[in-house]
Amino acid sequence: MIQSLAALMTVFLLAGPQDPPLPTAQLEDVEVMARARAERAREFVGEVAAPARGRGLGRWLNVCPGIANLERAVAQPIVDRLAARAGELGIEVEGPGCEANIIVVFTADAGDLTRALVQAEPRVFRGQGGGIDRGGAALRAFQTGERPVRWWSLSVPINSETGQRAVRVPGDRSGGTVDPRVADLLQCNPADCVGAGVPVVQSHGGASRLNSQIVDQIYKSIVIVDIDAVAGLNADQLGDYLAMVTLAQVDLEADTVPFDTVLNLFEDPRGVTGLTEWDWSYLQALYSSTSRRRSAGAQATAVAAIIARTPPPEPEE
Repeated sequence: MIQSLAALMTVFLLAGPQDPPLPTAQLEDVEVMARARAERAREFVGEVAAPARGRGLGRWLNVCPGIANLERAVAQPIVDRLAARAGELGIEVEGPGCEANIIVVFTADAGDLTRALVQAEPRVFRGQGGGIDRGGAALRAFQTGERPVRWWSLSVPINSETGQRAVRVPGDRSGGTVDPRVADLLQCNPADCVGAGVPVVQSHGGASRLNSQIVDQIYKSIVIVDIDAVAGLNADQLGDYLAMVTLAQVDLEADTVPFDTVLNLFEDPRGVTGLTEWDWSYLQALYSSTSRRRSAGAQATAVAAIIARTPPPEPEE
């Protein structure tokens, strides 16, 4: 049985050797800092987390990153950086020859290409079942505006005990083939581009009122990059940015300026060198959380609590 969040917090606080009591003034300072960090964690998760409609925060089980429309010598260090970050989180990184499920497309006409892809093959971007994507408004935001990088992720509810999916997905009833040009760009088989990467067997089973054996698995992420807008960035910067927006479900329209995050890369390309301590705490919390809470809000609260318990790095001297 999964422990409640309160129980987990108690275990965390009681674990390990007990230090001598702190002076009252120092103890108050520590408590104030802890409360401030906890509040900041909740604000960050609330701003950036963008699960599918009515679902919890999704995670990857295995990834196969691929980059299109970029010279191999330039693309390789970027995809290697992304894959390394995934591996550090315990995500299985598939080997050469795998079918890409994180597809990063570089183009000089990001907005036009995005709209053309969605209009040509809307089934690739919108699920016919529930709990797969973020809905029409989010898809319109994905297509509009001048953005250096835009992304769209798809997730599916799965049975955590069997690994089998719990809902129908695009392709179950009317998959069909997609335009070969679209399939080539998105690095998928034209006959299996719509539902590629999802578990294929419908599952059944019971769950408690508060906890669910159904969790959410990200199975596809499509990223469109304006090649002119990323000129001057190095592979580590761009690889870390792509890792943040693909390994987690991040709100494309999030206001991240108040936070120390790689998501501010294009606002401060010289100051942001890669994933920050805050970003890494978030990703580690997302992938270390054992929460199977039914409510997306409850799950986000559990992730925020883990972030708040992660001590910040020691300041450099």
